[in-house]
Amino acid sequence: MRLIVCAENSGPGFARNEGVRQAVGTFLFFLDADDVFYPNHIHTCLAALLADDSPGYVFTRMKIDMPMHPDWPPSLDESCPINFCVRRVWHDMIQGFAEGPDFRTYRTEDTLYRMCLRRLVKHQKIDVVTCEQFISPGNALDRQRAKLNMSKADWGRSGLDDGFVLTPQMQAVVEARLAHIAKLQGAKI
Repeated sequence: MRLIVCAENSGPGFARNEGVRQAVGTFLFFLDADDVFYPNHIHTCLAALLADDSPGYVFTRMKIDMPMHPDWPPSLDESCPINFCVRRVWHDMIQGFAEGPDFRTYRTEDTLYRMCLRRLVKHQKIDVVTCEQFISPGNALDRQRAKLNMSKADWGRSGLDDGFVLTPQMQAVVEARLAHIAKLQGAKI
């Protein structure tokens, strides 16, 4: 492992992509300052990927120490960047994390990243907790506290704002990335 220090805060998408640009490995893990890998995380993920070449990435369950309706943990497991390991080739194929200024401001690059991976490549969930995501002021968990206390159905009816924003610049990036994924899959655009 190696610590890479960026001269300025250009957001999590840039920081993760910069780590990949400087890495030489085949398998990628991402860890934010407000999260922790348990001792079994890296071994569990690598063992699964080394045992089977077909998944492009694997992901585990996370511990999140906050009150939450049981509808939400599986969704969080499927969208967070800390609880998975991806083969570098697939990171490169989806063009990494979005780095635009709006993604930096609203911190939603991880959602687009996992959406692209899910659409393009086979993946596997490993039903074991291997990491923990902590709540810190302004992070995704903090912004979604009220939502995560409701069932998905109640939240859908509530009209409650969960803090996620999609600006026109972000929408353009999402559309371009999804078109890129469709092209990789051989679909007509």
